[in-house]
Amino acid sequence: MAGSNPRSTNAQVKHLLEKIQVYEEQLSSQSAGARGSSLPSPVAPDETSGRQPAQQVSSTTGNKERPNQRQDELLYPDSDPAISPATDLTSGPAFESQVRSLLDRSHSSDYNFHESTSSFQYQTDRLPQWTSVKELVDNVAGVSFPSLEESQHLLDQFLFYLGVSQHFFDPRSFSDDLMLLFQSPVTRQRQINSPWFTEYLLVMAMAKLMDVKHPTSHTPGADLFAEALKRLPPMHHMGGEGVVAVEILTLIATYLQWCDRKHDAYLYIGLALRLAIALGCNLREIDQRCLPSQSAHRLRLWWTVYMLDRRLSSGLGLAAGADERQLQTELPRNAMGFQSPIALAINVRIARVTDDIMSSLYGNKSITQLKLVQKIQQILQELHDTGRSFPKSLMLDFNRPLKLVTRTDLRLIQHKAIILCTRPILLQRARFEAQSQQQPQSPNPAPSMLLRLCDTCEEAATRSLAILESLRQQQTIPRYGFFDLDATFSAAFVLVMVGFLNKSQSQPPPALDQASKVLQFLSHSGNLAAERRIQDIAQSYSHVWPNHIFNANTPSSDAGSHDKPRTLETSLAPRQDVLTSSDSPPYMAVASSTRGDHQDEIRLLEPWSNMDVPDAMFDMQGDWDLDLSGDAEGIYSSFHNPTLPLTGVDYIDWLEIEKVFNGP
Repeated sequence: MAGSNPRSTNAQVKHLLEKIQVYEEQLSSQSAGARGSSLPSPVAPDETSGRQPAQQVSSTTGNKERPNQRQDELLYPDSDPAISPATDLTSGPAFESQVRSLLDRSHSSDYNFHESTSSFQYQTDRLPQWTSVKELVDNVAGVSFPSLEESQHLLDQFLFYLGVSQHFFDPRSFSDDLMLLFQSPVTRQRQINSPWFTEYLLVMAMAKLMDVKHPTSHTPGADLFAEALKRLPPMHHMGGEGVVAVEILTLIATYLQWCDRKHDAYLYIGLALRLAIALGCNLREIDQRCLPSQSAHRLRLWWTVYMLDRRLSSGLGLAAGADERQLQTELPRNAMGFQSPIALAINVRIARVTDDIMSSLYGNKSITQLKLVQKIQQILQELHDTGRSFPKSLMLDFNRPLKLVTRTDLRLIQHKAIILCTRPILLQRARFEAQSQQQPQSPNPAPSMLLRLCDTCEEAATRSLAILESLRQQQTIPRYGFFDLDATFSAAFVLVMVGFLNKSQSQPPPALDQASKVLQFLSHSGNLAAERRIQDIAQSYSHVWPNHIFNANTPSSDAGSHDKPRTLETSLAPRQDVLTSSDSPPYMAVASSTRGDHQDEIRLLEPWSNMDVPDAMFDMQGDWDLDLSGDAEGIYSSFHNPTLPLTGVDYIDWLEIEKVFNGP
């Protein structure tokens, strides 16, 4: 095939076959009562379905056909030295499970090794599981409905954070219905009996997650959310409710996402997506056959549902709810009385790229080396073009308060996509380095193009944390903000890996102090997911800088004030105080006073202050038109290496690296 490299392909195949042979020999030697020359199954039993391994054969049956053999299941002789094609799974969770089964079994007899490595133990029960909503809504005390004044304040909060780059409802009609709720007893009862009241409860619950003033042992808004679930129409009534049912399901998914219930959020956004398609919300405005304001709302709602579905499915490494090839919907246009659609369009564009990364780079086993590097170039170019397309109204200027969080949100999701596209190269380098330390040998120097991709990943992580720290200082970061937490963990994970590879970096980078402060700020309000992320990053941090601590339990105001192991120094803000709930300043505290003392960090943000300045992160010959094909083999193996199966899901990939750090 034109463009292929037979030598590198043969080397890769040879490497994989050698690995498989090693695993098979180890498994055979560890099996009690081995069955002659038969091979052990590389597939672990599926405990949830009761399915047994394909090669499990009774000792008395010999080579006879098994009684429960399916007609379409091929038999392979026990002497065949290859893994059955029946188990040749596509890259993804199933393939990952198969490889992990082989790796875990290969160490099953070395019990002492697992006992002596460290306090961290890689276990499948540490993988992200479906956390039930039952814990969130059970034992909720009586619901307390907001007053008119509080309702208006919470609505403002909701629109401030989620009303520009996303569209959940028509704010004009929602405000009218809100006034009717408090106008008179008659109108109030009518509103309470309508589906709109369920939507109202969900909007108020979401806003309470954004408007946390005091730490609480209960998730903010959980009482309103529980009441909304009680009022949720049964599934067979959803279609009859119309577009409001799509709005309700989307709000439920968003609340669950912010409460770290990602699997349930994935379920509800999938329902919202299918209902929106069934109701024709994905059709062009001209084909929707309704009033212009209604079609503008429906189309904006559709793209919000689409974007959230792509983002949730990518975050979990699961399939999206609709086939992109069947969607020919136009992006929304300017409409009287609605927000500009530019921010929403950019959000959708980046969500599409993120979905492309997950499906093409992580989940595509059949892609060739050349096609994969071409895809990476295409994706990075798309992200570069997206960044350059930001209008002046959405450019960041850290000399002024960030009055519109949409600006930062869009940059954060852009940087997260860059990290997702380039992080496997960084993680594979970390694996090589860790193994060379465990089995002393001189690692081969990484090619220059791989180093450039790693630098791009590091730059995206550093910029993300600079943005998040500025938001923390200005108190414009929601304390239960799901994506802010996700972006902080992802960026901190990258910088710890960079520190592990950079032997000259004896001190942790200042950006990790920003990550610590942001995570503390979120966790001090009762955000349990943030507390878990602090512990996870601290675990990785201890591998790289054992003589330093990752301020996991110490407020920033105390950092450096006691004679303890040296902690990180601040980089963007000279103040050492964490803005707690008891002394929180009003929104929009000015952060420009930090600029003079910290030019190095601010320099990274200067390209965003002027749209005429190229983005330094992609300033490689002025554009991302570099040819990566020369390092195709190294790039390909970073995404498709069975000894380090990466999924693109932050937490799962973090667990894989922790396993490497604690390996033999």
